[in-house]
Amino acid sequence: MRDIAKTGFALVLVSCLSLATVPAAQSSTSTAHSAVVGVADDATPDSLFPAPGQPSGQSSDEDKTASTVPKDADDLRVATLHADITADSTGEDPVKDLIASLSTGNHTQARAVAQTVQMNDPDIVVLTGVSYDKEHQIAELLNSYLAAGQHSESGLDYPYTFTDGTNSGRESGVDLDGDGTIGGPGDAVGYGEYPGHYGTVIFSKYPIVEHEVRTFKEFLWSDVPDTSMTTGRDSSLESSVLRLNETSMWDVPVEVDGEHVHLISASVASPPEVADTNRGDDMRRVMADYVAGRAWYLYDDAGETGHMDPGTPFVVAGVPAVRAGESENLDVLLESPVIRDTRPEAVTEVPQEEHPAATSAADPEDTRHVAGGRGERASFVLPSASVDVSGSGIFWPAEGEHGYEVVDPDSAYGLDDRLVWLDLTISS
Repeated sequence: MRDIAKTGFALVLVSCLSLATVPAAQSSTSTAHSAVVGVADDATPDSLFPAPGQPSGQSSDEDKTASTVPKDADDLRVATLHADITADSTGEDPVKDLIASLSTGNHTQARAVAQTVQMNDPDIVVLTGVSYDKEHQIAELLNSYLAAGQHSESGLDYPYTFTDGTNSGRESGVDLDGDGTIGGPGDAVGYGEYPGHYGTVIFSKYPIVEHEVRTFKEFLWSDVPDTSMTTGRDSSLESSVLRLNETSMWDVPVEVDGEHVHLISASVASPPEVADTNRGDDMRRVMADYVAGRAWYLYDDAGETGHMDPGTPFVVAGVPAVRAGESENLDVLLESPVIRDTRPEAVTEVPQEEHPAATSAADPEDTRHVAGGRGERASFVLPSASVDVSGSGIFWPAEGEHGYEVVDPDSAYGLDDRLVWLDLTISS
């Protein structure tokens, strides 16, 4: 699904697709459009009231100041969250089952995601790890959750939505994992139990510039200069099948006060035990080349070749690595001269080591809780070095602070991932 409008300040968002499912507005896979999704006519506050065992109640404005930061009226807030809204792959039609579950208005994960977004009120939010459907019903339904106030929060209006197809779960017809059979997640063009397993959705309060959107789902891994594709695949059938991106890479411009800001999106989908770090390293290198004006070799799904114009304002957002800081090379992004890493930290008044489930090695930059293990910095919002940044942070309240219920590691309602936000000052 794509939503784009007019001309203006294009925000290039690089977003890494996660393992969650997000609703999309109806449109064809190759077209973008605006979609305003509201609550169904028969939906009432009671129909979206917390189910038994889910959090409720209100917090004072004073409580909120400990875990949230008010946005300046002149700033543009861009956020990303790994939503982890995906379907049960054991069902006969996983995507259809997910749509049915979301349609109830009381999907636990979707409500927690929506509440998290509402508490932080971003102008643009990139949700990764959201299953994709061709009719974009998932994106539309998620927009209805955002529009309906969750647990005393105020609903948000996102008139513009973008989503598109993904390589995750897309059949390759080749035995990519070498198990002797063709089929299954290991043989998909991008890891996934079913087509569209891991997708991304962008919700925006500002128009998306449809005619300038570029997607790079079909770009072959073997076409990367000095590719890291392992020897043996270079001349095989696999090299003609494997795309670089496990999900896709997008360049989605957004018009803000007459100027364009570009959102660049791409993400990983494979679990750590089967991830190909060479592929991820090349994906991040191509992203860095694209925003730096060096990707002369890159072709998009419409057949156009080339990179973004140097000096274009952009934001890279999403989940660009399976295990940041371990075997994968994130330096190509974090140390690029055209990209700024603000190193956002948790917004909280409680020392990090006192957060529930935190260890003595807890890092305030962690965006993901790992049960029984060390937290990770998984989600990133990286602006271009040329834009003014007035603030950034991670929504990670401690027990007793506003919004703790959505990050509580011991709650079935709590999310494993935390929202990361960035405030840009856009001068018209």
